[in-house]
Amino acid sequence: MREVVDPVNPLGLKAPFKELFSVVQRNGALQAYAFQCGKLKGLYLLPIDGTGLFYSGTCRCDDCCIKNEGKKNETFYHNIMGSCIVHPSRKTVIPLAPEAIFRQDGSTKNNCEKAAIRRFLAQAKHDHPRLKLLILLDGLYADNPTIALIREYGWHYIIVAKDGNHVSLIEAMNALYDEGQVHHHKIVDEKNNTTHKFRYANNVPLNLQDETERFNALDYIEIDKKGIQHVWCWVTDLELTDDTVESVMRGGRCRWRIENETFNTLKNQGYQLEHNYGHGEKHLATNFAYLTFLAFLVDQIQEFSCPKFQQALNKSKKPTRKRLWRKITSFFLTLMIDSWDSLFKAIACGAKAQKIAFDTS
Repeated sequence: MREVVDPVNPLGLKAPFKELFSVVQRNGALQAYAFQCGKLKGLYLLPIDGTGLFYSGTCRCDDCCIKNEGKKNETFYHNIMGSCIVHPSRKTVIPLAPEAIFRQDGSTKNNCEKAAIRRFLAQAKHDHPRLKLLILLDGLYADNPTIALIREYGWHYIIVAKDGNHVSLIEAMNALYDEGQVHHHKIVDEKNNTTHKFRYANNVPLNLQDETERFNALDYIEIDKKGIQHVWCWVTDLELTDDTVESVMRGGRCRWRIENETFNTLKNQGYQLEHNYGHGEKHLATNFAYLTFLAFLVDQIQEFSCPKFQQALNKSKKPTRKRLWRKITSFFLTLMIDSWDSLFKAIACGAKAQKIAFDTS
């Protein structure tokens, strides 16, 4: 199989993602992920980020990125850019086709990811031209070119702003504060004993350049029941008012879903995304990563839409995907399975014990 998969162009493995996404749309399941912010309705939150797949000092292929090229500590690695449609009230996610990061994208991590995100956004617009996306990004992408590209595609964005990377933003916010253009809002959640404090301003310059992008800036502090403060800051093109800041906050915090519900699941819950199943000479490692994401998409669709899958997954008192995968493997190795329905029903309800049948032929 490795010899067959290695030369396959990874672009060909993106088509099934679009086809499965279309199935979700046609059946109306996507509506459950629709997000509203003020007067804007029917938005879909899409966090995007990169993650590592493989790291070696000796094994390499045509797709490998190279660190410390030509030096004694030269190493080879694979990174991939992933994304998924999320919603604050839903645990399941809907991953879109990932974008592999190649050596040709640059010699540093930041350059590679910025080149890859341009390809990813272009592919997403091509595959889903009518989808109203609200892009969620890390502070690495809070720059003029990325923001301009998102606006060109007709989408919206919420991007993390970090103090160390955006000194001019802090200066601009301080100047607006002195002019009385910074607003404050507080929400007290008595049920959860939590306080939410917001400080926001609209039409803030990203940096000191004359033709820089302008956006709206939101500082947010959550004071939990123990009195501990948690601080976030975002830039967005969504209008900020007392009525919208909470929605923007909820949306912005969903960026972590790409880490927790996607990358963490793929690496630690039985998918073994970082496992080297075979590196190959051309695209084997990249293609295996794409196929792993595709399997994850199928499972996520089943998890939010298939009652039998849900019953099988939640059979245990402490349900985990690893347990379900082990159960499926066990049944496949010992029983004749005529359908997925039968398999999930057997796991959920239990299967009768059978005597061992010996092959005496």
